Amino acid sequence: MGVNSKKIIMKTSTVTIMTLMTFLSSFGQKTKKLDTIYANEKMNLALFFPANIRQGIVGANNFVFSYNRERAQPLGLLKATKGNQSNLLVVTIDGKVYSYIVKYADSLKELNRFVSFSESIGHEHQRESLVIRDTVKLDSNMVVHKQYPKAFLVESSEAMLKQPERKNIFKRKEGVSLAIKNMVYFEDLVFMQFEIKNETGIDFDIDYLKVAMVIGNEKRRASYQSVPLKPQYVYKMPKKTRHAETSRFVYVLPKFTLGDNEKLQLSLKELKGNRELILRRRL
Repeated sequence: MGVNSKKIIMKTSTVTIMTLMTFLSSFGQKTKKLDTIYANEKMNLALFFPANIRQGIVGANNFVFSYNRERAQPLGLLKATKGNQSNLLVVTIDGKVYSYIVKYADSLKELNRFVSFSESIGHEHQRESLVIRDTVKLDSNMVVHKQYPKAFLVESSEAMLKQPERKNIFKRKEGVSLAIKNMVYFEDLVFMQFEIKNETGIDFDIDYLKVAMVIGNEKRRASYQSVPLKPQYVYKMPKKTRHAETSRFVYVLPKFTLGDNEKLQLSLKELKGNRELILRRRL
């Protein structure tokens, strides 16, 4: 990563923090003291909001707040590793804003919290840009989701493809194999290198590769839970993998942490075909 990319990222992160602080301070004396909620890496703290979640932000890397980014739901999952306290900011689809102090705790007194409307610290009032995006001007070289320079994501993904394999977690079915070859954390991102190998005798046209965190058994719906991880950026993913060909590519995902009973699930589906491969594994 070049010096200019580092400067851009540092500037972007600084602007994000400043705009969030400005946004929160706008509520000033109108808000009551923020509640404190606790989390750890062993258990999921499930937060059920009164409306579907549109955006969730944590202020430090030792906290992870996961929610369904593809299909809005009221459920969010909070996890933490040991470190300093931080804050959690959540905006629901009705424009209401919720803010909490978050701290790490070895044991949790509650695993589920049902948030009431009265806990909202206010309404965004058309100030979405201060909550979701920073004030850096967007252009074709910026990735909207997290405001990392596109050049940085391309450069980092290409470098990852050249690195030695550090993992070989794979699933093989009917001559098609899907594998995780590398995984690197950077700030609030996870770079994951995947490999598709085709030894079936016919081409494999790719419909999609979906990534999710899952817990429980899908056959027992009452205990099954799936949280999709939508890629922020995809590098060199092929439309098809031909017979006797191996394809390697990179997904840039939002940072996530797996609990004791959680697994990462990859779902590879063939376009206009019946072949599907599901890899579900601890990392």
